[in-house]
Amino acid sequence: MGRIVENAHAKINLTLDVGPVRPDGYHEIHTVMQSLELRDVVVLEERPAGISLDCLPGDPLRQGARCFVESESHLLPPSDERNLAWKAAKLLMEAVGIGRGVHILIHKAIPLAAGLAGGSADAAAVLRGLNRLWNLGMSREELALVGVKVGADVPFCLLEGTAEAKGIGEKLTPVPSPPPWSVLLLKLPVSVSTAACYKAYDELPSPIRVDAVEMLEALADEDLNQVAKCLGNSLEAVTMQQVPELVSWRKVMEGAGSLGVLMSGSGPALFGLVRDECQGDEVFERLATAVKQERQGLLPNLYLTRFLSSKGNDDFKGGAWHA
Repeated sequence: MGRIVENAHAKINLTLDVGPVRPDGYHEIHTVMQSLELRDVVVLEERPAGISLDCLPGDPLRQGARCFVESESHLLPPSDERNLAWKAAKLLMEAVGIGRGVHILIHKAIPLAAGLAGGSADAAAVLRGLNRLWNLGMSREELALVGVKVGADVPFCLLEGTAEAKGIGEKLTPVPSPPPWSVLLLKLPVSVSTAACYKAYDELPSPIRVDAVEMLEALADEDLNQVAKCLGNSLEAVTMQQVPELVSWRKVMEGAGSLGVLMSGSGPALFGLVRDECQGDEVFERLATAVKQERQGLLPNLYLTRFLSSKGNDDFKGGAWHA
């Protein structure tokens, strides 16, 4: 029986502009997404038939985090058909008509329900891994057609690196990745409903729009200061109304020296950009001290990681692709 190991990288939204509701109930978005070195590790082992899955706590310090402070124990996703990795395996098996089975083991380091696409990244890793394990010879576009049925972020998680995304997130244009800048992640032990966030956004008296084009220009210039200025997320204000503690922790991150702080996706994870690894260590230590001194309220987990550079994207150079 064969065995394959895949990395499943977290992502952040450097910009997220939410547009009008589509006839299918989804919103049009325009976003710039960036993969991080922080990752889950997904192990696939071939079985005679069926799907089984186990999730275990991973080690962030061995899975892409340079520094890590845990205030709350990791939550783990379900180890059954509700897991996006399970759904991805089932849909792929149905799509290709294969009768084999697989056991999926996920070592979780990406925080759960954070807006960091941990579940989507695991699903993408399963699609990539089974494509190799079973010698299916499917292209990334073909895998994405399966992945988008699992979740809108799965096509990007198949691509990885840096990309502009439109539609519901499935229409991707890869862009050259910036240097491996350091980034801080702060995750409070709360979760938010993505559907509820979008509903609350629709009820705002005026929509909050974000310019993704300016971010793309800043990335092309590899100008970290300008990237920090161009950070924007249409959903941030809505989620911060639901989780007011995010407002104070954002101020703590800014006060500790982050160049720019933003919520990723529908949240509630915050990320902060820093100039280099040396500054990253300093800002992380200030944040860790602030967490230790906090005596009440929700305490976050902290991570220091880096941008993941694009890899293996030659077949997508110069053109958009979508699921």
